[in-house]
Amino acid sequence: MAGPRNDNVLSRNIQQIKQSLPGYLSMTDSRISHLNRLLSTTSTLDTTLLTVTYTLHLLHSQLQRITSRRLSHAANDLAIKLSTTAPDVLLPGETLIATITSSPSSRLVRVTRSTAAFAELIDDVRIFLRLWALLGIWSWASSTWRQPPKDGLLKSIAWAQVGVNVLYQYLENGAYLASHGVFDFGEKKVARWYVWSSRFWMMHVLLDFGRLARLRALERKGEVSGGDEKEEKIEAAKTEARWWREIYGNAAYFPLTVHWSRLDGWLGESWVGACGLAAGLLSLKEAWKETA
Repeated sequence: MAGPRNDNVLSRNIQQIKQSLPGYLSMTDSRISHLNRLLSTTSTLDTTLLTVTYTLHLLHSQLQRITSRRLSHAANDLAIKLSTTAPDVLLPGETLIATITSSPSSRLVRVTRSTAAFAELIDDVRIFLRLWALLGIWSWASSTWRQPPKDGLLKSIAWAQVGVNVLYQYLENGAYLASHGVFDFGEKKVARWYVWSSRFWMMHVLLDFGRLARLRALERKGEVSGGDEKEEKIEAAKTEARWWREIYGNAAYFPLTVHWSRLDGWLGESWVGACGLAAGLLSLKEAWKETA
């Protein structure tokens, strides 16, 4: 009696799968096409890679912490065992050397190393993709020259940002190419160029805070023009959301700019990963909308 009922249930399940399959395939095709559009331009690709690499840095810091904790526990356990057994077998003046081979697990160690290696690879790819960024800065400068901001302070900030970005990109390109043997720089010079490129990046972020503050001041004075009331409200809402998104993004980037501006850094990998991930998610959310 159970056999026919089971056959009916199986038949219904197969029928449901057949009915649902086209919808799932269509949804999968839509998501993959969306992801392809996201990865098809340099800017959105960099946003995606930025989010992935800082996620990996954060993950690596946590895996390393777990690995260190397990190794510490294993060393303590071994020390306790040796303290109770060694005095019975060692003669005066003898030394016992022990090797920990079983902890932490080899799989955890491999995953930790692979995570760090993958993050380092993505970091390298992102810098490589920025080798042509000076062309984009040229276009930015050209656009600013043709259509400068009407406000004098915003105009000054725009040109200052163009200047510091030229220096930032020039130094980063030189350091990157030298680190790969294209230029004959010593390691100390490469490190100095990386540090100074980050300092100019920090100046860009600080200038951007100034730009956003000036925009808010002009908005409060009513100097930001709009169309009819409905369109003005819609545009005002978009402008407000963009303003806060840029504030949060700069706030996440600023600790990183300070960190990379020092030869010895000042943030641990956990904080580097957390700040970068926050900035990445803000940008990725917007990039996902733009490529929908």
